[in-house]
Amino acid sequence: MTSRRDVLKAGGVGLTVGLAGCSTGGGGGDEAEYDIAMIYALGGTGDESFSDAANAGLNRAAEEFDISFDDAGPQSNADFADFQNQFARSEDPDYDLIICLGFEHVSPLQENADEYSDQNWALLDAVLDKPNVESWVYAAHEGSYIAGEAAATLSSMEFSAGGGSTDPSNTTLGFVGGAEVPAVQEFEAGFRAGAQSVDEEFELLTSYVGGFDNPGDVEEAAVSMIDSGADVLLHGAGAGGSGLFQACQDRGRFAFGADSRQSETASDFSDIILGSIIKGVDTSVVNAVERVVEGEYEGGVSFELSAGQGGFEVPWGVEIGEEIPQDIKDQAEATKQAIADGEIDVPSTP
Repeated sequence: MTSRRDVLKAGGVGLTVGLAGCSTGGGGGDEAEYDIAMIYALGGTGDESFSDAANAGLNRAAEEFDISFDDAGPQSNADFADFQNQFARSEDPDYDLIICLGFEHVSPLQENADEYSDQNWALLDAVLDKPNVESWVYAAHEGSYIAGEAAATLSSMEFSAGGGSTDPSNTTLGFVGGAEVPAVQEFEAGFRAGAQSVDEEFELLTSYVGGFDNPGDVEEAAVSMIDSGADVLLHGAGAGGSGLFQACQDRGRFAFGADSRQSETASDFSDIILGSIIKGVDTSVVNAVERVVEGEYEGGVSFELSAGQGGFEVPWGVEIGEEIPQDIKDQAEATKQAIADGEIDVPSTP
């Protein structure tokens, strides 16, 4: 395994970005058969969530295929266009695929996909109809439906574990999202539908804080929801999700994480994390790389990974998951199968 360090210039200013090169099966990093670039969501890796899941997939791909990769973490909205341009212009290496993570990439990619029409692109968690872009999306609403069902069932009973407890006198849950965009609204829609499949009386309090790296704003919103009776909360706020965990921990309530198994990646809060909704981000990264390696890349197509296709998983918390009643876990498995069989149609919009 080798590493590369490069300096990318964003917005005309020298910006040093950790570009981790990795190769297997081909000797040195610059001698690998395929070169891949990854541009993460805003804030880059270290979010214990969305970008970290993509990074895990990229490292898995490096273990399975003869590739080297470079990656970059945008720190401002201007960086998305800059990094897309710089990777696409690069001749050494000449990237076989540039992977763009998140909806923020859509606007600049509208132009860059046209300008660099010979470049292969993959867009994750959003769809762009361009002949040189493959789009990958996930059935997050299906995963959040399962979490909502479990949350409502636990909220309806007296349940205590780790640092949290429920209040069966209330029928209130909470959801805090980052930006109010379809990929995040799916979490809200599924969580509400799952809860109301248990009891139509369940109310879902919602708030969108306008970004994915604002833990303080997320915590403030979560505190308000808990004070209004919510005892199980879900976030779709990226790195900001730690604020929701903090609010739940401080007030003895429960949370569901998102995009990574956050009872592990945010282990300081494992005593209140019931489980996590993991989109198949890592799976799609591996699949996208494999399609290039196998000569199967075909721009202009969109792939949706749903139940039974690696679109999501809902692993229980590593610390308190064992204390969740087995019948709730069994119901979650049955619900996932029913969704896969088409017996349950989960809404994807609030």
